[in-house]
Amino acid sequence: MSTQIKRIEKEYFLSKLAAEQIPVIYIFNRQDYVLKVDKISTKEIEFVVEKPIEGLVANKKINLMFDYKGLSIFFSAEVKNISEEVIATTIPEALYKNLARSSQRIAVPTDLTIRLMSLEDRYSLPFPKSSVFEPLDGSSFPPGIDAQNFNAIVAKMMQDVKPYVDGCKIVYYNATVQPDKTEERIVAENGKILFIPSSEDLFPEIFASEKRFITKAIFKRYFESIGVGAGFLDQTLAQFLKAKEDEGILSALWIPFIFQEYVVGYIYMWKNTLTADEKVNKTPFSENLAEEIYQYGKHIVFSLAKRGYFEAGRMKDRVINGKVADISGSGLRFAVPNSFVFQTLQAGVELAIELETPNRTIDAKVRIRRRYKEGTLVYLGCNFIDITPDDSQFLFEFIYGKSANHIAENLIAGNV
Repeated sequence: MSTQIKRIEKEYFLSKLAAEQIPVIYIFNRQDYVLKVDKISTKEIEFVVEKPIEGLVANKKINLMFDYKGLSIFFSAEVKNISEEVIATTIPEALYKNLARSSQRIAVPTDLTIRLMSLEDRYSLPFPKSSVFEPLDGSSFPPGIDAQNFNAIVAKMMQDVKPYVDGCKIVYYNATVQPDKTEERIVAENGKILFIPSSEDLFPEIFASEKRFITKAIFKRYFESIGVGAGFLDQTLAQFLKAKEDEGILSALWIPFIFQEYVVGYIYMWKNTLTADEKVNKTPFSENLAEEIYQYGKHIVFSLAKRGYFEAGRMKDRVINGKVADISGSGLRFAVPNSFVFQTLQAGVELAIELETPNRTIDAKVRIRRRYKEGTLVYLGCNFIDITPDDSQFLFEFIYGKSANHIAENLIAGNV
């Protein structure tokens, strides 16, 4: 974290860069490059470089820093044009001072890798994988039911849903029983509840719990993934609903049972269009009922785990390989697959990691400062909390290509 400089101050500092020819430092491939402002406009800065920067390409965002009367200032800009002596960049969106970490991060050396220990046991199981991760949850069990009494949990769930349904069944997956129908595949792929409030109406655009339910947009993405043309998505979804209406089904729910990233099975509940005495039924299921059964799914999965149902698939190797995005002498940002960490790796969590270079493996502990999701990856910004002085010195030299002398440290550390 750091302090963003206000707009008027930003313009002041940028003008000083040009007027006083203040050196701007760029660290790349373990070398320091000194840049000085030649021209500056409202849209672009032209820097003169003391020597060509080998490997730098256009359209790349670079991190730069300079010292002004003892205050270290950092900013990012995108490279527009490059020659041997001149680099043109965009005007930075913001300047920052008082960096909260103790040294400036740079692009990661290509010969650096990171490994960390998984916080949970990992499994390789014959179940379909979803795009979500559900940690094992043994809390909030129904009163008076033993967590290992699987049959009692299922019986209680079926008892609770009986007043609301005309039909209900549970499907468990295994090596031979896999998702086959459209509703099974979309639930398994997304790890979310498929809810049809009424087969006679349009499929809902949104639900109260967006994270838990399959929306119309998700349904259409699924149809696209199996080859349905963009112009036929709404028609295909309407046909799916019409097929349920033709079966005499008014309302339906498919609720997955999830163990980590695996969909172990699901419960299918439906309500018929006509009641037993042939009267029209217009009372659909509710989202609240779906949420209640989803919690039962958690209880069922927990019970299965306690009974050793997943033990044959437990993996012995709990090491996770990550990808370092950037690094400094005091911390780093790295990415790990989303499927098994996003729920467990929170800000404040401490991790044991290994940083491997061609000549040395560094064991250290880090604390997560921030995290964010990008596609299938989770990025974690961490600071070192336990690293030996010798390893710290080696890492500094490995990253920056020089020893952590007082002058270099002052500039890179931002005087914090």
